[in-house]
Amino acid sequence: MHSVTGDQIKTFRKVPKQRVAAFLKRSGWRLLPNERSETVWVIEDGGREGLCTVCDGAREGFDVGVDSRELYCPQHEDPVAALVYPPKGASGAEAVVRALCAQERMTPEDLLNALTLERRDEAHLYLNDRLFDFPVRAEVYENAIHDLFEILRLCYDCAGAEQEDDALTYSDVTLAAPDHVVLSFGRPYAEEVGEAADRVRALSRRAAEQLGTPLNWLHSSQRDRSVVRQYATGELVLEEVVGPEDFRADAGPERALWDALDTFRHKTASFAHWRFDWGWDVE
Repeated sequence: MHSVTGDQIKTFRKVPKQRVAAFLKRSGWRLLPNERSETVWVIEDGGREGLCTVCDGAREGFDVGVDSRELYCPQHEDPVAALVYPPKGASGAEAVVRALCAQERMTPEDLLNALTLERRDEAHLYLNDRLFDFPVRAEVYENAIHDLFEILRLCYDCAGAEQEDDALTYSDVTLAAPDHVVLSFGRPYAEEVGEAADRVRALSRRAAEQLGTPLNWLHSSQRDRSVVRQYATGELVLEEVVGPEDFRADAGPERALWDALDTFRHKTASFAHWRFDWGWDVE
């Protein structure tokens, strides 16, 4: 459990309520149904690796000894966490921060960054191996930076950017830690108006979204690549029908981005997990 400082609680309480509510919905939280409460948010267990007799069996039409397909599954439909927002007072705000950090696997700093980020989207890539240790050879550092900027450029290519768009000038790569890389997809200031600025704003969001697709497929789970079968014995099994390489594009910038990510994870460092912080629009 991460500690939460008083300053962090003050910052959290200053975040507009509409923004926090949008973040909750984006992360899969929902208000209790049937208007039972306007402040109690809950979240269910979104993913599962093993097979479930109800979800994968009866509801899919398999004979698992249950007649009805309209079954309630407490294992996967009961909330796994709850919080009250808007909270009452500093102690309530701290409880919300702790609940969100625990459920979303974030530190308080991560959460506040996601809630206050403006004018850019960020892809936070956490690596299984450290990119460098001190002292670090310049060649190792430069190669890693070069490859990461190439990945960033290819994201914009996939989004449809052209040379005259100059979108990359708003973006950057940051080594937040030896095993933590941040790719920033920046946008012009609100004061920058016109068709060119609006196009860069749209391209930057699309570029960040383009990165998520190959990351998800390169690290897809067995469940994502499988269908449920039932043996004659009645046992349910996952049968893999596709592999990650089946989702690799045949050509174009999408294939180049896939190959760049695949090369980076094999040559430099593999991706342990990642998250996207989507910047908020500021008028």
